[in-house]
Amino acid sequence: MRISDLIPPAAIAVGVQIDGKAQALKLAASSLGARSGLDPERIRQALASREALGSTGIGHGVALPHVCFQELDRSYALLQTLAVPIDFDSIDDQPVDIICTIISPASAAGGGSLTCLAAVARVLRDSDRAEAIRKANSSWTVYDIISEPATSPARIAS
Repeated sequence: MRISDLIPPAAIAVGVQIDGKAQALKLAASSLGARSGLDPERIRQALASREALGSTGIGHGVALPHVCFQELDRSYALLQTLAVPIDFDSIDDQPVDIICTIISPASAAGGGSLTCLAAVARVLRDSDRAEAIRKANSSWTVYDIISEPATSPARIAS
């Protein structure tokens, strides 16, 4: 799976102004609810419950909140870049400024959560791409960055 298949330009928010993890999850739930047809409050509660188990802040300024729902037949995601980094209880204790929230089907048939998480993590762990995403000033620019093949000459260090 390619991250650009999961995250269209309309599912990218750049320079978002939020004041904490709870607000980030609420904003993501609202967007994902509108796109998936699920109740946004149900999504928010599920994301908050998942965070209570352990932070999805994977380090280096990136968080990947995620939950599964039985009734989904495909995955949905929202990629947010933040105007100001927030505390996300990340594993490296660093603030987060890139959040990709994913809701997936409970079964693997609809692009399962592990496949989606792996695709997103692969892109966002690339420090050059993550830095380019942070500097992007539009959703289309971010989309172009996440759409680039991993072996793009622009991404190969010399």
